[in-house]
Amino acid sequence: MAQTTYYVSENDLIAGWDFSTGAVKCLLFTRTGEVAAEIRLPTDLWGEDGIRELNIMQLEGQARASVRAIARCLRDSTGPISARWVAGGISATHHTAGLIDGDANQVRRMICWNDQTLGQYHAEGLARLGGQDRVKSLIGGPWAVRYSLSHLVKDEQMLSETDWNRIAKMMPHGPLAGGYLTDRFDVTSVSSAASTGIMNLATEQWQPEMLDAIQNPAYREIVWAALPRIQDMNEPLGPLAAHIKLDAGLNESTNPLLFPTLDDQAAGLIGGGAVDAGQVAIILGNSAVVNSSAATPPQSGSLDAMKLNWGMYLWMRCYSNGAQFLDRVVGTNPDWAKLEAAARAVPPGCNGITVSPFVLSEPSIGIEKPRFSWSPNEPCDEGVRVRASFEALAYLIALAVKEHEAAGQKITRITVSGGIAKNDLMLEILASVLDKPLERLVSNEGSALGAAVCALAGYESFARRNAGDVNPFTASDAVACMVRFRGQVQPRPDWVNAYSKLSADGFQLAK
Repeated sequence: MAQTTYYVSENDLIAGWDFSTGAVKCLLFTRTGEVAAEIRLPTDLWGEDGIRELNIMQLEGQARASVRAIARCLRDSTGPISARWVAGGISATHHTAGLIDGDANQVRRMICWNDQTLGQYHAEGLARLGGQDRVKSLIGGPWAVRYSLSHLVKDEQMLSETDWNRIAKMMPHGPLAGGYLTDRFDVTSVSSAASTGIMNLATEQWQPEMLDAIQNPAYREIVWAALPRIQDMNEPLGPLAAHIKLDAGLNESTNPLLFPTLDDQAAGLIGGGAVDAGQVAIILGNSAVVNSSAATPPQSGSLDAMKLNWGMYLWMRCYSNGAQFLDRVVGTNPDWAKLEAAARAVPPGCNGITVSPFVLSEPSIGIEKPRFSWSPNEPCDEGVRVRASFEALAYLIALAVKEHEAAGQKITRITVSGGIAKNDLMLEILASVLDKPLERLVSNEGSALGAAVCALAGYESFARRNAGDVNPFTASDAVACMVRFRGQVQPRPDWVNAYSKLSADGFQLAK
């Protein structure tokens, strides 16, 4: 039976930050998961010829600006929002990472998870290590192209020796944001460390042999010295820095403790309530992701495997082509009500019209170059275009679900969240392609909620330990407090039959 909190009252507030490559959000949640306030700020990326990078000085500004905006909400509102802000957690994009000097200024921009130039560097580093089998023997899982270690192999060719010698810390996206909020740049979380490709998943410690992917021994030594300490999820980073509070106009009594960060995939998993083995969380955002919790690494296959702050493994198939693909089909500000009505009038399979959804490459499934195309011809009818696009995403997700099952996962529940999950038709198609019910979350901000859930677990555990209370308060307990569902989406029997007949052709989209 889930425990309630002793040291967090129903009037207390917990912040969840979501630093993504699309935007920055900060939400204040009550202990029961209700949103008391939220703010949103833009993210501007730099890129050309497949490069995707984020200026670390922008990240510092976003951290400060988010606190100023939340402080304004606290000052301007009455009722529940005037209660105590006691804790905060941070989610940020997985595998996005940067380099900073001793003044916490950037040595180079953060390289983003969807940078299209990393393939050649990953291949070079993998060859130096002796291939993926040796990688798995060193860290207990694969090293994927987008992991931070690929960034460092690229840095060996792209950074000057002067810049290499400026490096003080190699920090993923979330720990950097936490550093700018608390002045702690010396620590990272298990979740963030796992996303670098340098952490041993079993021991939760850095694995120095992985740095042999870097050819220059002097550079390997610099990176080893620059890796932050891996910290337990229930050990706080610290309170908001005094200069952050002063800048935001927060009074002295507002002193929230911040806790170690989560990659957005881990945050989406726990924000979707998927903390126990067999629970799957599908996140339909800029990327389309199928995550699951497991007690062990995958038994076979090529799924990404990472470690979660609360001790479980995260199995993941992350597709770059989610909302970015849909944006190419319908534009960035569509009339979804009109488009959904038109798409509902189109039969399953769209009378043979299909679309290959790869506006970006998907190396994990063998798509080495973008391949966005229609077959047999591009339709003009909006309903056909939308339904065919939803079906392409559904087949792509179904391929990943099958990979999880083939790797040993016994699925007990599937939750779904993210911006695309707001669309009822998309979820009905997905449920029918999977022939499995989907649990819809009340919150569409799964990553921010997941960050807050972990902060609740951390704060309550930290308070109990300080009080000499030996009763544990787990991540599952925090999920029971904060994560809410709003019903199931059931497969439609007539569509299940239709998609079952079409599945062989549909799955070819992803091959």
